Amino acid sequence: MNRRIIAAVCAVVMTGAMLTSCAKETGESSKAESSSAESQAVTTTAEPVVTLPATTKQVINSEPATYESLSADKAEKESFKKKIRSESKIPVISVTTAPDDMIASREKYTSCVVDVFNCDEKLEINEASAGIKVRGNSSAYYGDVSQILANKVPYRIKFDKKTNMLGLNNGAECKSWVLLKSEWDLIRNDIAFRFGRTIMGDSNFCSDGQLVHLYVNEEFQGVYELCEQCQINPNRVDISEPAEGYTDTDIGYYLELDNYATSDEDNHYISMDYENATVTDINGETRQFVPAEYSIKNDLYSQNQIDFIDKYLNNLFKIVYEACENGKYYKFDENYDLVDSDVTTAEEAVSNVMDIDSVRDMYILYEIVHDYDCGEGSFYMCVDLSKDSKCPKLKFTSPWDFNWAYNDSTEKYYAGAFTDKNFVAKKGDRSNPWFIILCKQDWFMDAVKEKWTEMSQEKLLQGCIKTEREYLKEYDADLRKGEEWGPDSAEDLFNWIENRIYWLNSQWKIKSDVSNSAS
Repeated sequence: MNRRIIAAVCAVVMTGAMLTSCAKETGESSKAESSSAESQAVTTTAEPVVTLPATTKQVINSEPATYESLSADKAEKESFKKKIRSESKIPVISVTTAPDDMIASREKYTSCVVDVFNCDEKLEINEASAGIKVRGNSSAYYGDVSQILANKVPYRIKFDKKTNMLGLNNGAECKSWVLLKSEWDLIRNDIAFRFGRTIMGDSNFCSDGQLVHLYVNEEFQGVYELCEQCQINPNRVDISEPAEGYTDTDIGYYLELDNYATSDEDNHYISMDYENATVTDINGETRQFVPAEYSIKNDLYSQNQIDFIDKYLNNLFKIVYEACENGKYYKFDENYDLVDSDVTTAEEAVSNVMDIDSVRDMYILYEIVHDYDCGEGSFYMCVDLSKDSKCPKLKFTSPWDFNWAYNDSTEKYYAGAFTDKNFVAKKGDRSNPWFIILCKQDWFMDAVKEKWTEMSQEKLLQGCIKTEREYLKEYDADLRKGEEWGPDSAEDLFNWIENRIYWLNSQWKIKSDVSNSAS
């Protein structure tokens, strides 16, 4: 039983005992005091903790998967590797499954062996035991097996043991890794991740990445982006996880603003009504915020943990909204209820509860790439309320999923504004209320401009584009395998990005160092 509950019950029992003793000495008055004690016991006893149903996690390999256990011939595998090495330079990931096993499920891993080669010998992986499954929603045809088997889809690999892949994230060893299918332009995810790592630095998590060739049972699947799983991990989103069965609320919470939150009955999520507020955005358009759901991505063990983060996030948004829109300043009390604050500015009120640097950096990234998914889909945040937390304020983190990025005109605000109505009519409203409110605040935009100026002076974004172009040139022939026009389409994407940054320079009062290019 929770220590706090035990203490409360003990206090009630002791109070009742003392009142009963007193009643014996005071005659008739004891009846009233006894009744009072009984009433107190009823009102102060803590409600029982409602635990959540235990989740069953798949054991992928009870014994390590090997070529032999999967009926694969090791000599043939070595011959295959030799052949591929002679034909290409790009790093290769080879997945081997049993002959009759299909990789077609988004829920269940298929046992496999993973090899990584065509790279620095120190980075090679040989016959590593793992599991692989399909991942994603629309990119995985919502789990339609016939479509999955007929098309290129993204995957998640989970090794039996912590493993690094291709030196990503400074050699960090983790069990879970992701293979994103490349789009027509090859680099939309890779360059977005590169921008993210550059903007955020070491203060936040943004996936590392590497373009690779993927083979499954020696059959070429295409060009993929190897990247990191968005998850709580000391090498990724570094917040605390509750011990199994721990039911208190002083833990880390990792959330995704997720339009698929309600699609899985086993998924834990909360709802945000955004105060049902009607506001005007940075482009001058006035609209009411649309309610949204946030999936909770970490393990939870009690209903009060869900109820707590629901209350916390809705109250935190109210702090931001009231401070920025109405000039009313609130703060959390010890129970995370709202009380009046003695601060005198919106900047102080918001900075007390949000990691402003993380919000600024995420806004800059999403404004550059113009990702329609920044408001309700694959948008992550976290907070850690445990003792000695590294993340005591709400932090925006883990930029992800740029399939709907790099669209439309380069000369307009997107991340800080309401979603275009034509898009809303087809796909729903993906506006980001947090950005919409904050982007109208001078103090917030001053922070954006200051960070932008620093990056401009060091030519950081220009350096990202240069690195991507050099990579495409080095592996041009390999990248055209299965994506014949990929490198050419990537150049079109570079042009869009450069024009986009040029316009943002003009808006954020930064002169471009090179005409019509990133600076």
